[in-house]
Formats: sequence, C-alpha cells, structure tokens
Amino acid sequence: MTYGKRFQLFGMILAFVVLYVSAAISAGEKRKIGVIVPTLSAQFWDNYIKFMEQGAKALDINLVVLNADNKPDQMIKAIEDLVAQNADGIIYTPYWATAASGLTLAKDADIPVIFTDTYADFPPQGRRFPNYIAFIGPSDEDAGYQMAKKLFDTMQPDAKGKKVIGVVNGTAGTSVAIDRRKGLERALAEHPEVVVVGEVDGNFVRDTSQTVFESLYQGNPDIKGVWAANGGTATGVMSAIKNAGKRPGEDILVVGMDLNPENVVAVKNGDLLFDIGGHWLQGGFALVTMFDYLNGHLVSADKANIKLDLLPLTKGLVPQFEADFPGGVPEYDFRARSRTLNPKADVAIFEMKYSK
Repeated sequence: MTYGKRFQLFGMILAFVVLYVSAAISAGEKRKIGVIVPTLSAQFWDNYIKFMEQGAKALDINLVVLNADNKPDQMIKAIEDLVAQNADGIIYTPYWATAASGLTLAKDADIPVIFTDTYADFPPQGRRFPNYIAFIGPSDEDAGYQMAKKLFDTMQPDAKGKKVIGVVNGTAGTSVAIDRRKGLERALAEHPEVVVVGEVDGNFVRDTSQTVFESLYQGNPDIKGVWAANGGTATGVMSAIKNAGKRPGEDILVVGMDLNPENVVAVKNGDLLFDIGGHWLQGGFALVTMFDYLNGHLVSADKANIKLDLLPLTKGLVPQFEADFPGGVPEYDFRARSRTLNPKADVAIFEMKYSK
C-alpha cells in the first residue's frame, strides 16, 4: 500500500472515530433509570410502563421496573434496591406517604428523583430535597370535577327530585385520591339535588372496587349513579352492577378516569358514561426529562411542577378519539423530544387533544 493510500485510509478511520465519539457524547453513556409503580395489576400502570419501555429503547436506557404490589413497605424496599444497584435516576409514584423517606434514601446516594402521578406536600427543587427535580402528573381536581359534572347533568331525578349516587374512592391519603375527591366536592356544592348515600375505598383496583361497591349497593339499592375514582375502579363497579342484574349505562350511570382500553370500549358500548385521561403518558415524559437531566440539561423551576390537562371521552367523541389516537396511543418521538439528542427540543410534555 502506498503512503498516499495509507494516509487516506488513516484519515477515513480518524473521521469515523470522531463521528462515533461525537455521537456517544451527544447521546451520553447508557443510563440506569429505576421506575417504581404502586401495582402492575392495574391496566393503567401497565400502559404507563409499556410507554416508558418504548422510551427506554429509543433512548438506549437501562430501565429497571419494580412493582410495589400495593404494599407501602415494598415501595421503600424498591427504592433501597435501586440505591443498591447504583441507579442513575429514580422515577416513582409516592403512594402511602413515602415521598420524604424515599427522597432521603435517594439524596444520601446522590440520586435525582422525579415523582409522577402523586405529588408531595413540598415542591420540587427545595432546600430540603434538591434531588427532587420535578413532578409530572394529572390535574386531578379538574378531572374529578368534570367526571361529577357529566354524571350530575345526565342523571334524571327521582320522585323526590333527588339524584342518588354512590362514590368509590381511590387509595386513601394519596394526592391523587384527595384531589379527585376535591373535584367531586366542588361539583356537589353546585348541585344540591345530588345525594351521596355512601362512599367506599376501592384502592384504585378492579377487584377491591367490585367487592366494596357490591356491599354499598346492597345497602343502597336506590343508587342511580356512581362516581368511580379511576379506570380500574369503574370496571369493578360495572361488573358489580351486572352481577346485581342491572345494566350500567341504563339502570345505573358510571363515570371514571384513565382512558384504559377496556374503559374506552365501555364508553363506546354505552356502559360507561364518561372517561377522562391520557396521563399514563407521564411516565414517558418523566423518562425523557430524567435522561436529559442526567446528560446535563437541568429542569427549569417553571417546568418543575407539571400538572397535565386530560382528554375527556364520551360516546359521541369515540369516533374522533379512534381517528386521532389509533390504538389509544398518540404519536410521540422520544428522540425528537430529548434536548440531549435534539438541541431544538423544548419540553418533553404534551397534552392529548382532539384534532377537531
């Protein structure tokens, strides 16, 4: 090989190496990000994780998924496990007042944390927990209000002029359950004709919600409407109604939240009066935000506490929903949304909206 050809080959190799290194730097080293969910037995959290897994593949992230299995002590143990694994970042939903204890464990290990779905009673980026970099979750109070308004406006009063409802709440003590209940309370204040004959705790899961509503309905057969705190709760309530020989959507109206696939079908079939959601996307948004943070893109204070407006769904909106979101999933390019990989990217968050 002549000197000129050797020099030319060397130049090609050098250019390839520079290109490879530049790409590696722009993408950052492969990160280990841990995510903890309250339970994987709920369809909502299954959707949440599947969306995050898409993001992990696109961003070349080592995603470690841990399931608290609806156990408070398991949530803390999961954080301890991620600390032991030297996770670069943690994304979790602090049910059962695990915010401060979880953040303390992560802070001692110098691990940044993003909360999703449920927020703490203190803001991100405070002096106490500078490692708490952001919260991303739904506008729960507004969602609870919209659910209640649709239910109350659709129900017909009984002979006494009253609209009798039952309430199946979510996991007690969580900001999610508290805020959705606040929305219901706001609507109740506007509708004095509505009577709540009983409230039960469905813990945001189908089977528990079915069991507790069966008991509630047996003692209060005059219930004609149910405000159900989420999608799994609504599904459980509808099953209980059918087991009682009644028809959801006709004999008893039900409203819920989450836009789970089975609840979308229930709205389409007329069993579920109203649903609202899309916030399972919050996991993917948090993943992009954490990925960028670990690659040097800090979260600005004005974007550290994000509450998403959600997408409402009624039977009349189902055709538009199916046209805009085939399979119930919006288009989302994780790499284009990342400031690490796309300097022109703004924020990782967007809200589901109808095109018409």
